[in-house]
Amino acid sequence: MNRKSIAALFTAAFALGLAACSSDDSPTTAPPSTKPTTAAVSPFGDDSSELVFTIHQDNATAIIETVEQRGGSPDQAIAALLAGEAETGWRSGLSMAPPASGIRDVYGWHFGYNVGAESTDAVRAATRTFMDNAAAVTADPADPVAYALAVQHADPRGYVESVHFYKKGETAASEYAAALLAAKAAYAELRSAQ
Repeated sequence: MNRKSIAALFTAAFALGLAACSSDDSPTTAPPSTKPTTAAVSPFGDDSSELVFTIHQDNATAIIETVEQRGGSPDQAIAALLAGEAETGWRSGLSMAPPASGIRDVYGWHFGYNVGAESTDAVRAATRTFMDNAAAVTADPADPVAYALAVQHADPRGYVESVHFYKKGETAASEYAAALLAAKAAYAELRSAQ
């Protein structure tokens, strides 16, 4: 072997060594993920607005507990949650839609309880009325939308859609169907915490 071939061999070995060292020193990184990540959002809203979040959560808890105290099933609790979400967004003491006047309970009825309109006691009282009306219903609670609508229509006060919702043009069928996912999520969130 002559000097030129030794130098070429040495240069090639050195280059290979450098390439091997540089690949060992630099960590392999995976390409950034383009898949969007979404944080789970509570059905009660964003807890950064803590007061509203707490009101919604407390009222939903009061609904579930009252249904359970009356011997109601999880399906009946979901139906009651659904009705409260569809009618008022789990709020009590809200103004009624025109042409009605006054304030309404969590299920959209004229408020007539001897308790604070915005209290969880008002929600419990309204839910007891909801369960009283449920006793006259033959609809299957396994279909929460149909069941909740049947309970509301069974109320002896007479369910009139035009005074129940806070925007004109809303219908009970569409609002109750739209509230189903929130009601199921609320029930799951509150009952999985126990």
